[in-house]
Amino acid sequence: MDATRPALALLAAAALALAGCAPTSLPTYEAVRGQAQAAMQRVVDELSPDVRVEKNPSDKPFGCEGEGVFYTGQWTVFPPEGFDGQSFVDGLPAALGSDFRTDDRGLELNYPAASLIAPGYSNSTVDVSVLTRDEGVVVDILSTSQCAQRPATEAP
Repeated sequence: MDATRPALALLAAAALALAGCAPTSLPTYEAVRGQAQAAMQRVVDELSPDVRVEKNPSDKPFGCEGEGVFYTGQWTVFPPEGFDGQSFVDGLPAALGSDFRTDDRGLELNYPAASLIAPGYSNSTVDVSVLTRDEGVVVDILSTSQCAQRPATEAP
């Protein structure tokens, strides 16, 4: 038996093992930010077209695994008078369809809320809460992207 065969087999096995552990290329920050914002917009689209949306202007990336970063966006939506927040939240998963799935976190909240994962939007998470504030009832939408490459230039 040729002595190089076992060595080649070990080398091939090691190469395959290392290939399985090789870091995957992360998407760009711009891409994941766009996907997270598109997921939030889908939620807004389920409300009446005359809602006012205030978008948190912060675009600062937050650190995640290794050198990666993720996007977190928060939008506050002001629905019309008489808005039924509980019905909206209850019907949201069905209205959004297969691009979203419910993420049951097992939390008992004293306000209508839904936690969703958006496979159709690069697995962004989307948390929707209906809250009463001084200015009235608002729909708070918070989305977090998957880990991405650090942008070339970061917003201040």
